[in-house]
Amino acid sequence: MGLSRDQGGIEGLPLQLLIVAIVAGITAPLVYAGLDAYDRGEVARRVEGEVLRLTRAAQQYAVAGGGGETFVLDFHNGLFVSVLYVWIGDGAGGPFANVVRYRIAGEGERAVLVERPAVSMAGPDGKTLALAAGRYEIHLEVLGDSVVVSVT
Repeated sequence: MGLSRDQGGIEGLPLQLLIVAIVAGITAPLVYAGLDAYDRGEVARRVEGEVLRLTRAAQQYAVAGGGGETFVLDFHNGLFVSVLYVWIGDGAGGPFANVVRYRIAGEGERAVLVERPAVSMAGPDGKTLALAAGRYEIHLEVLGDSVVVSVT
């Protein structure tokens, strides 16, 4: 027993493929936009959380009057979105001494102010510590009236 021959079946195949291509073409940008929005939110939450973890530790050691800690900060890129930079602190008395600034691709710069208590932070050279996307082992240490943040 075989299949009956249907001459209209072969003519309908290109139409079905065309319909599938149109539906896929309409759906793909919507799926991409949804994934991009989700990824952007996840990267922003992760970077914000890591920055807050850093600033809380700096405040803790500044209030204690000394001490230090080494921990890992994760600023890696997402699938669709990248972390452009994370800048920590400024030179002594600089305008950004108690600020951590970061930027995610496609968005403006965000800043986290380290206040109540205000804590001055700087890199080991006394200037802004500039980090790119990635995973870093960071060491915090109170030296004088500033928290020194260095990459180990």
